[in-house]
Amino acid sequence: MGDDKKESLWYKLWSHRSLKEKQRLRSFVPYILYGIAVFYGIIYLSILNTINRERVGTTVKTWFGGDTDEIIKARAREEKEIKESFKAMRKRVSGSR
Repeated sequence: MGDDKKESLWYKLWSHRSLKEKQRLRSFVPYILYGIAVFYGIIYLSILNTINRERVGTTVKTWFGGDTDEIIKARAREEKEIKESFKAMRKRVSGSR
């Protein structure tokens, strides 16, 4: 019975360690969870940025029924200005390049 307990994965990873060592390893848990949360947040925000790159102001909506008319008009105006600015920046080239 004692040999079975010493051969288990749990014993190899955790049970054979001293109490001080266990406390030291447990103290890393909040840091690891915080790192995972930050990493997830960075990935999530980069995906949102990629998806909503050309849509102005549509990432976050209100909980109370949508946007007002002023916000919709401002969004349409900004989107139009962005598209026009890209047209002005592009150089016209003869041929099919």
